[in-house]
Amino acid sequence: MDTSLLVIPALLGAASIATGLARRHQAIKLAHLLDARSTSVAELLDLQATVAEQMGAGSFSERVKLSGEIVCAEPLTAPWSGEPCVAHTNTTTSLMEVREERTRTDSEGRTSKEVSWERREETLESLERRCNFGLRHGNQMLTIDPTEAELELDKVFSDVEAPREAATFNTRPMGIRREESILRPTGMVFVVAECSDSSGTLQLQAPENAGLFVVRRGDENDLSRSIRRWRRVWMASTWVLISLAVALLLASL
Repeated sequence: MDTSLLVIPALLGAASIATGLARRHQAIKLAHLLDARSTSVAELLDLQATVAEQMGAGSFSERVKLSGEIVCAEPLTAPWSGEPCVAHTNTTTSLMEVREERTRTDSEGRTSKEVSWERREETLESLERRCNFGLRHGNQMLTIDPTEAELELDKVFSDVEAPREAATFNTRPMGIRREESILRPTGMVFVVAECSDSSGTLQLQAPENAGLFVVRRGDENDLSRSIRRWRRVWMASTWVLISLAVALLLASL
């Protein structure tokens, strides 16, 4: 048997492992979401005060989920759009076409060359900034340290500039794309995080151990539906890849 016929089934098998791991990641996210306790800003402040009185400051820690309004007295300014925000990402990408040359051999042993131009993208620069902000519910507020959080950002700027370099034999520059996404410093958000006073101040932060830290628009149902949907997508992809790999492997025998 020609061992080259095993390359594609092997690649499909490797891809199925990757999609299986992605599905498992979504399952873990869902478990963390369900395990977190639903609460409010006011309840957390009262509970931390009780624990601190009984056990001392710095003793409170709990995985929670809650909603509130973003508050930020000194927001960041996104550099390209100029919009105020509590987080922004800026990505500069080079767009190009790359010359690909392939040699093919027909059934009679004759070879021929095929030349095609394939679209490629290369990230030239990526910048991300975040600042602490408050989560307010009623008249009470908790600080959020967004470090390591999974943030839901809105794209507010996208522009493609003319190419900066001349074409070569193997490449055709198509332009430079700049994109910017932000988390605005106002509006309601749903948060899944660890609430702790270990830093000296009660705040919402990344869990010390494995856990979920999310700040996004919508509510728990929206997040749960999104996680379940991606879990189904990755599961279906895994079975499709496995089926193709098995079919090609049997065909090569």
